[in-house]
Amino acid sequence: MVVAALFYAFYAVFVKYSGFEGIGSWEILFFRSIFGVVLFYGVMRFSGITLSTTHPWQHLIRSMCGTLSIICGIYSVSHLNIGLAMTLNYTSPLFVGAYILTTSLLHHARVNWGLMAMVLFGFIGVVIMLGPTIGPHEYYAAVVGLAAGFFTANATTFVKKLGMLHEPETRIIFYLVLVGAICGLIGTFLTGGFHPWSVKGALYILGLCICATGGQFCLTRAFSRGNLVLSSSLQYTVILFSTILGEILFLEPATFPVICGMLIIVFSGLMSSYFVRRENKFLKEKAKASQSKTA
Repeated sequence: MVVAALFYAFYAVFVKYSGFEGIGSWEILFFRSIFGVVLFYGVMRFSGITLSTTHPWQHLIRSMCGTLSIICGIYSVSHLNIGLAMTLNYTSPLFVGAYILTTSLLHHARVNWGLMAMVLFGFIGVVIMLGPTIGPHEYYAAVVGLAAGFFTANATTFVKKLGMLHEPETRIIFYLVLVGAICGLIGTFLTGGFHPWSVKGALYILGLCICATGGQFCLTRAFSRGNLVLSSSLQYTVILFSTILGEILFLEPATFPVICGMLIIVFSGLMSSYFVRRENKFLKEKAKASQSKTA
């Protein structure tokens, strides 16, 4: 997961540089995705893995959520400080917690007050981080960054489900990049078509393609086969790497409110993941107890 975090931190740097060259968000989505389509199709053929799957709907939902997360992430990185944008992109545990709390309230079930406190604390961290840092012209980009976290929460849930269904990592990623390439192509033509590139622009695109593909593979492998607790914790190192790179390459200052907000979000995200696992364990034990009584 640390390797995935490094890949994604440098990916954000290349996205930022691509934006400076006038390359649009949909173009970036298309090229990073089509690069993955070619690469992972070759890997699947070499490994003897077919495109056929018995879980097409799970793949479609995961791929759509993943694609929406990617395009929102690209847009936010292009319009905000890298560390700030990546922090917003990694708010997914807060949205998972919010979903569980909403479900509990709607069904009049037991409310996990620890989880509720962490979700609220996390979004307070978002307000602290954004409040004095961004101007009115950046509010939209900040909301889009949060949307990336929301869609990531849904995507990672389906990655875990597909892993439990013994779907190969390469097939999971292939369908993600395939959907991403289609959406990127459509979005590019709807927003004015492809822009002329410079040599630097081409190198930036190549760099982000390599980093995005490497990061996606490491991330998918970590969540589908690795320890979920450890993976969820280590993924936050991307915020540290991104903030450091933003300071060095773009002279983006990490102010005190930004650092405080980041720390609150990371802490709340980790604790939310912990309470979510406890809640899921409680529900499983409750279901087993009900089955035993019925039997």
